[in-house]
Amino acid sequence: MSASGGATELIFFVSAVIVATAVVAIAANGIYDLTSGIDDRGEQVKDEMSTHIVIVNDPSAVPNNPVLIYVKNVGTTTLNHNYINVMLDGVVVADPALTLSGNRSSFWDPSSLLTISIAQNLSSGDHTVQVTAENGVSDTLSFRI
Repeated sequence: MSASGGATELIFFVSAVIVATAVVAIAANGIYDLTSGIDDRGEQVKDEMSTHIVIVNDPSAVPNNPVLIYVKNVGTTTLNHNYINVMLDGVVVADPALTLSGNRSSFWDPSSLLTISIAQNLSSGDHTVQVTAENGVSDTLSFRI
């Protein structure tokens, strides 16, 4: 075997090392993205499981004109009340008036009450209201006026 044969083998070996390094770099980036996504989803599930809201109105005595809905944060997560969605009879309520009671901050603390005032006069009959927190946790109340 001549010296040129050894040089050829060295070139092939160096090329194989470069290709292997590139494959490892691409795989490592993919694995990092995957684990990062799993961590993010885990945090989201933890937030959903520690969030619990309850509409505490008496369904037979819901105030009308304005409609007043009382929602208590009975979970362990502090929520931002500005990011809730309210649906009344299947229609999203635009800009309901929100008032916090029993909280120690400007956020919706656990054990505090959120009063939602909807400037609407409901007709007699059956109605439904759904309140959804910022992370998708919701509660629904069916009531009669």
